Amino acid sequence: MVGRWRTRLRAALLLCLLAVFACGRGPTERWLILVTCDTLRADRLGAYGGPPGLTPNLDALLERSLVFRSAFAPSSYTLPSLSALMTGLHPEELGMLENVSELRAEASLASVLRLHGWRTGAVVSNYVLRTGTGMELGFDFYDDTYPQSEANRDLPERIASDTTAAALAMAERLRAERATRAFLWVHYQDPHGPYLPPDGRRERYLEIERRAPDGRRQLVARPMLGVASIPVYQYVDGEHEVAFYRAGYSGEIDFFDHEIGQLLAGLEERGIGRDAIVVFTADHGESLGENDYWFAHGEYLTDPLVRVPLGIRVPGAAPGQRSDLAALVDLFPTLLQLAGIGVPSGHPGRDLLAPGAAGARPEIYLAALRGATVPRYGLVADGYKYLLSEEREGRREELYALGQESRDLSREEAEKLGEMRARLERFRGGLRPPIGERRQELTPAERERLRRLGYVVD
Repeated sequence: MVGRWRTRLRAALLLCLLAVFACGRGPTERWLILVTCDTLRADRLGAYGGPPGLTPNLDALLERSLVFRSAFAPSSYTLPSLSALMTGLHPEELGMLENVSELRAEASLASVLRLHGWRTGAVVSNYVLRTGTGMELGFDFYDDTYPQSEANRDLPERIASDTTAAALAMAERLRAERATRAFLWVHYQDPHGPYLPPDGRRERYLEIERRAPDGRRQLVARPMLGVASIPVYQYVDGEHEVAFYRAGYSGEIDFFDHEIGQLLAGLEERGIGRDAIVVFTADHGESLGENDYWFAHGEYLTDPLVRVPLGIRVPGAAPGQRSDLAALVDLFPTLLQLAGIGVPSGHPGRDLLAPGAAGARPEIYLAALRGATVPRYGLVADGYKYLLSEEREGRREELYALGQESRDLSREEAEKLGEMRARLERFRGGLRPPIGERRQELTPAERERLRRLGYVVD
């Protein structure tokens, strides 16, 4: 009886939210807007304690959102992380082990929404999300136009201002389809390296970064990895100073934040943004020198690489902050429930907006996958983060209090270490059998471009 009452209450609350969501333009028009950003650390946003004034537009959006303070990506590579977001399954269950894997999923967020009458459109600006990766599945319209090339590599990309323009054009295209229910996904490439922000934005932050204890440290440039060095693809203008690159990263975020403001304003001008559900997150973060790992991602599972911002703005719902753990795989069931659609069975994520969700004690699974030089796995649960690296010399274990990675507790809390080790083993043992990896069919030019991006392609 109690379970039936909760189900009815949940349905009533959902109907109320959707009624609020639709008001203002007509009783049936609904918009769901998902904005993702490449390579964005949570701790660079003002809403997460980042530098004051760096992200005013994002902070304003998050002030009107339900913000999750401890949200994690499953990996620190774009394609595996975003495939998990779009399907609600872990990358290993999907066979998405690197940025040259091809997504094969029986149900994605876009395909389920489209099956229920939603029109779907996407604008992506990272080359690894291009048509042919499987990320286009379920979208009526998929804009993967790349009008620019990176400075250091002959690699197509689209900068933030062009992404905003394309996103607003996609919104108009969806509306021209007379869609009463529309899903728009926009993925910004900035602030992925090389850090080349426009309009003097690097200079705004250069002196601040030079005042850091290691701000004037000089690094050599070496291929790809970023361990104790600048990755070659990040190396610009003959510069070796740490502050130059950190300021460039901040400048890229500054530019992206400005464009988020333009996007949201443009949507409101078109009568869309104010009453839309807006979700904001990132695919992964970036290391800025933590553990002597510089201006790169993919190797480790530290917070700078896998802790991401996450905000959900539902018109009519109270904003706030939550401290319970959240994961990108949770967005699949959460957004389907907000759309009034039942979640397919067999998905590990949880509905973040369900009654009582804030009191849950979930386990968050992490994996470095094929991008790392050695296999690395992690589990976040009950205020702890456990990391396992299967190094050539043997297994290395680390244990941290959540958000405090400067102090390894593995020796002084041996009992907790053993408990977390067992929980990780159980979690991995319970993963769905993988669909089976299928690699993208790459032309020689695409293969070379991905090598230049820093990915190992056999």
